[in-house]
Amino acid sequence: MILTKQDLIEINKGILQEWIEKNPADYEGVAANDKALEDILKAVDEQDSVILKAANLMARIAWLQPFAGGNKRTGIISADTLLRMSGYRLVVEDENDIEYLRKLLFEVQEERSTLNPETLAKIVLYVTKRIRKL
Repeated sequence: MILTKQDLIEINKGILQEWIEKNPADYEGVAANDKALEDILKAVDEQDSVILKAANLMARIAWLQPFAGGNKRTGIISADTLLRMSGYRLVVEDENDIEYLRKLLFEVQEERSTLNPETLAKIVLYVTKRIRKL
């Protein structure tokens, strides 16, 4: 089971709406790059397991930046949504977990030319260690 392009757009809109309500002066525009979203979903669909799909979804949204804002947050929520659709959930225990994930997603974002396989492997491990059955 995989999310659709429209699902990702709706997740991003929800994240940005929440951001706008809390930070009206720091408004992040709402826009999506359809080609980037199609590339992300194609790569995710090619993965063999739900863990690889979720990790790739999270990493590729952070890397390709298909939205005007909220890409890393959209990647995390989208990955958790995909896991939940498959009977799992992403369990982030504490602020250290969150901070480590942010660091990984910033690493991915900084690698503009290619998705760094070592960083992607760390994200796969992160997801593997933090999923639980619903």
